[in-house]
Amino acid sequence: MTQPPHRYLDAAVPEEIKAEWHSWCAATWRRNRHLDANNLFPPDQRYSVRPPAEMCSRHRESWLAYRNMHFDPISGNRWPGHPGSPFVPVGRDLNRVGEERRCEWDEKASEQMRLIEEICLSGRSPQCDRADDAATA
Repeated sequence: MTQPPHRYLDAAVPEEIKAEWHSWCAATWRRNRHLDANNLFPPDQRYSVRPPAEMCSRHRESWLAYRNMHFDPISGNRWPGHPGSPFVPVGRDLNRVGEERRCEWDEKASEQMRLIEEICLSGRSPQCDRADDAATA
C-alpha cells in the first residue's frame, strides 16, 4: 500500500486525512485543495476511494460499476448519459461546458457510490447478500 503524501497541492496533509487517505473524507479534502487553488474543475477523486471491507459482494459490484462509469467528452451526454441525449451547450466555451458536465457526472457517480455503501452497511437492504457471503466464507 502506498503511503499518503506529506503535502498535496502545496498544502500540508493533516494526520487525520493521512490516516484515511482512501476514504471519502480524504477525497473531499483533496477536491477542496483543488478548489482552493482556483481549479474550478478538479479531477475526479472517486478512483482513490476504496470500498468498505464490510460491503457485500452484490453491493460491491454495483459500487464498482458506478466507480467505473465515465463521462464521454465526445457526446457530452448529461447524467445518466443515455446515448441519444443531445449536447446542447449553454454558453460559448464548449470546453468549459464539457468540464462542467464531467464534474457533474463525477459528483453524481460519487453520490451513487456513497448511497450504495450506506444501503449495504445499514443492514436493511433486501438485495444485500452479506449473510450469503458469511456462510460461504
